[in-house]
Amino acid sequence: MTPATRISFCIATCNRLWQLKQTLSKNLQSLPSGHEITLIDFGSQDGTVEWVWQNFEQEIASKNLNFFEVRNPVRWSCPKAKNLAHRLSNGAYLFNLDADNFITKEDFELILSAASRRQVCHQWSGNWLDGSFGRIGIPSDIFFSLGGYDETLLPMGSQDVDLLHRAASIGPKPIRLAPPTISAIQNSMADKLSEYKSVSSDPVAAYRSMNKFNENKCRLRFNLEGAQILNGFSTYEGLLNGAPVIIDGLNMVRPYQRTDSD
Repeated sequence: MTPATRISFCIATCNRLWQLKQTLSKNLQSLPSGHEITLIDFGSQDGTVEWVWQNFEQEIASKNLNFFEVRNPVRWSCPKAKNLAHRLSNGAYLFNLDADNFITKEDFELILSAASRRQVCHQWSGNWLDGSFGRIGIPSDIFFSLGGYDETLLPMGSQDVDLLHRAASIGPKPIRLAPPTISAIQNSMADKLSEYKSVSSDPVAAYRSMNKFNENKCRLRFNLEGAQILNGFSTYEGLLNGAPVIIDGLNMVRPYQRTDSD
């Protein structure tokens, strides 16, 4: 393996411990030495942080698992959380993997082939509703030159389509990989929007409204500004593999001194 083909699988999660218990261990077992999973806990209240440290301290120490716990108050946002997972990853090739998705050795070989050719890839089943659409792989330098996912979007909807569209506009069309070997664990729309109490009465309608808004915003932004997003990233305080750090809007990671009140 060369540094250019080191792959980071980027997982951002919030209150999805029941899914991580089914996926994380299997996914780590599927990765050859030298590759990593970066896991971001984006404000969970379900014991995710404690569970990770109780079960994967050795994997964190060996750098197979790169773990960041956001400590400042946050509300779930797909583009912000996904960006954070990508920003804290060490690989030259970044592959988004939702907490409900699996990676098998067969999947890994397909993704490694794309990474070795520096191709943006999309491992989607073709079914919009099965949870596989977000499986996007991209060289890290291309990801950052694009500015990552658009953090100005509403919490869910169109962020993945937008990233693929912008990547295609500055280079070759992303390649489509064979569908994932194992289907994702299924969520209801109510699960996905559980943090947003005001939409709980009709979560499907709420998602459709968000997605439509985001579609229009992405189209307008692309027409006005092009593929690159120059707004910078959000700033977070948290624990990176147990060490207190701040990652700022310029993607600089620096240690900070925690106080007794922390």
